[in-house]
Amino acid sequence: MPLSFCFSRAVRALLIAFTIVLSACSRPPAPETVVLNTPHSQLTSLVWLTRELGLFSRHRLDVQLQAYPSGKRALQALLDGHGQLALTAETPFVIAAFTHPRLRLFATLGQSDNEIRILARADRGIHVPADLRDHVIATQRGSAVHFFLSSFLLYHGIPEQAVRIRFLKAEALAPAFIQGSVDAISMRDPILHAAASGLEPGQITEFAEPGLYTKTYNLVGPADYPAQNPGVLERLLQALDAAARYAEAHPRDTIERIARAIDVPASRITREWDDMRLAVSLNQGLLTTLQEEARWVIENRLVEPIPDQVPDFLARLDPGPLSRAVPDAVGLIGIDSQ
Repeated sequence: MPLSFCFSRAVRALLIAFTIVLSACSRPPAPETVVLNTPHSQLTSLVWLTRELGLFSRHRLDVQLQAYPSGKRALQALLDGHGQLALTAETPFVIAAFTHPRLRLFATLGQSDNEIRILARADRGIHVPADLRDHVIATQRGSAVHFFLSSFLLYHGIPEQAVRIRFLKAEALAPAFIQGSVDAISMRDPILHAAASGLEPGQITEFAEPGLYTKTYNLVGPADYPAQNPGVLERLLQALDAAARYAEAHPRDTIERIARAIDVPASRITREWDDMRLAVSLNQGLLTTLQEEARWVIENRLVEPIPDQVPDFLARLDPGPLSRAVPDAVGLIGIDSQ
């Protein structure tokens, strides 16, 4: 075989190999999978909005949203080994912090001081808060709606011993209210909407107390998640922050998208829109709330054995990923965000 032919074939083979290597190098990396446990709630709307806008994929993420009836259940699933991260209100996080010291809170994604309401049966004589005395009020134990109920009763001078509190799973609250096995529920949409839809308007009374309690929904996960998944949390938070900016610039479209995602009328979201803040943040106010709720947890014996002091929540917050992704979103005193 001529030497020139062998040489040209070798050169051609090298060129093909080089082309394959170059093509592999120029191909964008495959998106990284994130399994995120989340409830359907107005305050978790950023994750649904981010997915609808295609922002997860733009940040090279394949975010698989695993839906749960409540943030408490989403967190419990995470603690049971299902999923990688979870969205939960701060109350379940506080309770878990007593027994899971490696759990961390990375960012707040939504907050409102008027999301939770008391829905009561007017046809059973409940028209003002004082009428709740001697009636059965149902809620989900150890959750934000439970904390709101305690705060609501205290604010209106109603001792908890003057009512009968019944604890149910989140998805059981609306049926119990409609069927009449309870007289009132402490909850939020979409469950409130489902409960109200089962009765005539004249049969129900709704109590709101804006400013009484600010509920937050937070991104939580194992302490070693950032180290085990370098850069993933940063990209996730950047995608969520982009969605938050979209929501601020396009409120009408955002409300319509949220309504479809959580299956409630857009009018219900509109009425609470000014009380909501869909934003990626981590601030000092949250730390104060965590400490206050920890004392409530101890007083109500929601953890066993009963601890004699609250956890160090400053150490349970990890602002590092957020400070790298959205530096101006962190406002904590006395913590190294790097």
